[in-house]
Amino acid sequence: MFARTATITISIAALALSAIPVRAQYMMHLDPNLYMFVAMNMNSGPNTCMNGIAPPDKEIDEARLPAPGIMQAYFAAAQGGSGKAASFRNSKKASWTYGETVASLAQIDAQTDPLAVAGNRLDTNALRFFRSGDFQTAQGQWLVNRADGEVAGLYDAVFKREKKIWKLERLTIFTAADPVVPAMQYCATPGDVAEHNMKSAANQIDYLEKEIVKAQAKLEKAKEALAADEAALAAKPSRAELKEMVRQSTKQLEARKKKLADLQENLVDAQKYRDNSSRDKAEIAEMTLPAAQAARFSGFETTTAKDLAAKKAEEEAKKKAEKEAKQAAKGS
Repeated sequence: MFARTATITISIAALALSAIPVRAQYMMHLDPNLYMFVAMNMNSGPNTCMNGIAPPDKEIDEARLPAPGIMQAYFAAAQGGSGKAASFRNSKKASWTYGETVASLAQIDAQTDPLAVAGNRLDTNALRFFRSGDFQTAQGQWLVNRADGEVAGLYDAVFKREKKIWKLERLTIFTAADPVVPAMQYCATPGDVAEHNMKSAANQIDYLEKEIVKAQAKLEKAKEALAADEAALAAKPSRAELKEMVRQSTKQLEARKKKLADLQENLVDAQKYRDNSSRDKAEIAEMTLPAAQAARFSGFETTTAKDLAAKKAEEEAKKKAEKEAKQAAKGS
């Protein structure tokens, strides 16, 4: 856990809030301790999902279970040559994208899907699937295979509810050679958590470095003040008010030392946070592959996510053991 002051935490949280972007490409760092440091005052509203932690399984399933049927209905309509738009929400934001072509809802039925050709088959098992942290949307990725079993391409789909029924909001089509970024857990827009994470780290470091310079200057002044008070007391050792001044100056000096140490410790944590975020970004960039190789996405997690999962599992096992021990003690 971090050494910190409330003032430092709230200031950095304000900086983090100002850094939330609209779009990004990579997953965030999942250190819950540092996220608490960044995100005090973010305990309600959509910003809480910027921690990159997935919603409960039952909430994910509420979107995940109908998704294959939606995709199969779209694919069958695309192979049949008409009715593709029926799988989309009746919304101005509905879109169908292939390469440079971006079609609105009214234009979707007129488009030719390069993956929905005779002999191709949609793999209805989602390669990746995530529900947004704000619960409003979901994102999934599905492979399309040719008759010979080779990958023809990939669908990247974003879903949203229309009158409580999940439908496509956006569909992006990738053919075998097109590079694809693996879908990752997100907050409101696919990819948003990671960029927020990177900018938050930069803001934290910038803020702390400036505060350290200020704290060092104040520490030097506190040292000078104490030295002056001690000199005055040495000249007149019987003066009670001078003794009190030395006591207060000593107390102030210790407070200044502690604040500087806290800031320096927080800076080390923020730098680690930045480094882990950069590592995650690099790992996802390395996993950005042509759609023909996207089967490798299955089971992919960043090092940070794996470390967090291991820590969480360890903590849950410890809590379970403690609970069982208490129950056993009561029983005996």
